[in-house]
Amino acid sequence: MNIKKGILAATLATSVLTLAACGNGGMDEKVATSKVGDVTVEQLYKEMKTSAGSQALQLIMLENVLSDKYKVTDKEVDKKIEDQKKQVEAQGTDFKTYLSSQGMTEDTFKRYAKLSLLQEAAQRDGVKVSDEEIKTYYDRLGKEVKASHILVADEKTAKKLKKQLDDGADFAKLAKKNSTDTGTGANGGELGWFGPDQMVGAFTDAAYSMKKGEISDPVKSDYGYHIIKLEGTKDKKVDGTLDEKKDEIKKTLQLTKAKAEDPNQTKLQEKVSKLMKDADVKIEDKDLKDALASFLGSSTTESK
Repeated sequence: MNIKKGILAATLATSVLTLAACGNGGMDEKVATSKVGDVTVEQLYKEMKTSAGSQALQLIMLENVLSDKYKVTDKEVDKKIEDQKKQVEAQGTDFKTYLSSQGMTEDTFKRYAKLSLLQEAAQRDGVKVSDEEIKTYYDRLGKEVKASHILVADEKTAKKLKKQLDDGADFAKLAKKNSTDTGTGANGGELGWFGPDQMVGAFTDAAYSMKKGEISDPVKSDYGYHIIKLEGTKDKKVDGTLDEKKDEIKKTLQLTKAKAEDPNQTKLQEKVSKLMKDADVKIEDKDLKDALASFLGSSTTESK
């Protein structure tokens, strides 16, 4: 499901239905007039339903069932928006320009951010994280590492390249010639500086356990097999004590584990499907009877 388009569709659906409910003329109320013809709320609703009705209904119900089960604060939503804004502006793009290019307003993006956090809450639900894992992550927050890597598709190739490196081959030259990560490969595999929350788990664990100049054995991730060279480390100030950041770190680690264990979001789909079934959703508009079939497993029939 395309979340961005879904949010826009859901927002449009809500706007149209609100206009129909609040306007004096109901579904016959005019939303636009012209010399060549008027447009009524009913016409706009039918057009919306035809082009994005199923998607809109999915998003509205998804938001409803997740909001009933999980809670997301305004502070959390504002932080997610601010983090996204910083990422966009760090690339030299104005945030409002970015939203416009994505066909979104600040209001629709805020709704997207909230729904994204609700989905993350569902993903984290039930994932266990130990105090030791939280402490390890916190300690890593106080250090950044600089590394290079060579990424290949299979373990056999990775072991072959590691043997060449052990025999004195130049890391940068091998990266340029062999790495399937062409973006970094062109620069000799350089990844620059990063923290514990910027790379996949296995890669992070390996990099943070190495010494400067050391080259790792092949490290497997969802992307393939990495050979990592640690270029250096540096200290970084941590904003907050372990106790102050414990809850935030726990959520981060839960989400990381959930995504690693459920890369195709099968478990998330199962959770949402259960919430939909428990909510006893009945679709009364026959044109939208299959809108929730992916969650409910079959067509949701009319209740009348």
